[in-house]
Amino acid sequence: MKKTIVTVIAVVLCVVSVVLLASCSGEELNFGKKYVPAKAQIDILTELNSKTADIGVMDSVMAGYYLKNSEYADKLTLVEGLTLADENYGIAGRKGSQIINAINQQLIALTENGMMDDIAAAYGLQNEICVDVTQEITVDTTESDYQYIINKGKVIVGYTLFAPIAYKVSEQLVGFDIDLAKKVFADLGLEVEFQLIDWETKEVELASKTIDLIWNGMTITDERLASMEISIPYMKNKQVAIIRSEDADKYTSDTSTWSDAVLVAESGSAGEGCIVKSK
Repeated sequence: MKKTIVTVIAVVLCVVSVVLLASCSGEELNFGKKYVPAKAQIDILTELNSKTADIGVMDSVMAGYYLKNSEYADKLTLVEGLTLADENYGIAGRKGSQIINAINQQLIALTENGMMDDIAAAYGLQNEICVDVTQEITVDTTESDYQYIINKGKVIVGYTLFAPIAYKVSEQLVGFDIDLAKKVFADLGLEVEFQLIDWETKEVELASKTIDLIWNGMTITDERLASMEISIPYMKNKQVAIIRSEDADKYTSDTSTWSDAVLVAESGSAGEGCIVKSK
């Protein structure tokens, strides 16, 4: 009997595997011959360096940092003259949560008093700040999620390792979003705890209250606005393409030259949305 059950399970697993492989192979791409999802943005660079992928699509904020400040500086380069998407970053909370409006007020105040530029300057991001200080924001302090966070006296921020937004130096967590969040919550009188998350399951962790916010260079999209409460835009970003320096003449801004390329982006990211056709 046990042997029969094992055999049935094996057959089912084989069928599931075939279905999954078929669905993956049938994925429609905007360009390239194959798409490889990466666990994190930093993995895009390692895939390119190891030649398991040819073109990586990622945030310009991160690309600009790593192409100047890492072991990849001489090995990888931008595809010149190409922007795949212009975007803005926002901070996400649970739908309807007034903690987002409290953050919005702080973003405006920090921009007006110059502290936002000071924090950005430490990471070379002054030109990316885009807070509209003309907006008038009010906070409903009776809203349930706002009260939930205030009552526990602590806010849990979900992040991924993504320099210069959030990264570690000698095991200490640093970065623009890390410093900005600390300042915002210090002014709000709240303790902040940073929790490393899987970017692909960020919405689940937010909804289940494992975290209270997604604050990690998150692109504002219509889909995310529909399912989460998102702050006013605070930083500009672009989706750009990274290649090995030796391939600069092979893969150009004319994406028709990418027909034989294996592309890589972070799973669940805006970069992936540039590569894979929306369904």
